[in-house]
Amino acid sequence: MPKGITIIPIIILSLIFLQGLLNAINPKFIWRTFESWKATKEPTKAFFLSRRISGVVSMIIVVGLFLFPYLMSK
Repeated sequence: MPKGITIIPIIILSLIFLQGLLNAINPKFIWRTFESWKATKEPTKAFFLSRRISGVVSMIIVVGLFLFPYLMSK
């Protein structure tokens, strides 16, 4: 592991990756768990598609942040 990486950023990035993975796999579960209590009806398919896309994008960003120190140290 490169010198500047501590355990706290790794934990935070891992949680963000997990949230992105759950959004990419099953966005309805995340919506039911965290946001359904505020809604009067279920959102449209476009909402869940955008959640799925944002989950994939967040996973790509986190993987890039994990790999950046390794790529720059070579």
